[in-house]
Amino acid sequence: MKNDEFYKQLVAKMEEISLVPPQTIGPFTGVYKRIVPQFKVYPWRSALFLAFFAITLLYLLFGTRLLVSVASLLQYGF
Repeated sequence: MKNDEFYKQLVAKMEEISLVPPQTIGPFTGVYKRIVPQFKVYPWRSALFLAFFAITLLYLLFGTRLLVSVASLLQYGF
């Protein structure tokens, strides 16, 4: 089996595929590696935090009246 050419090509291809470099996203790699495990371990807690942050940001940007109008519009859409 070691003399089989197809086997040699298959082994070479498997070794080529298994050598994948670590993923990097530029200067944000360190932050990414700290945040992603939190999403994997505590997905609901992370979603709750992100939702609270988004609502607070929208409240500060648009105010109460526009935020309530957008919420009402979304309720009618769904």
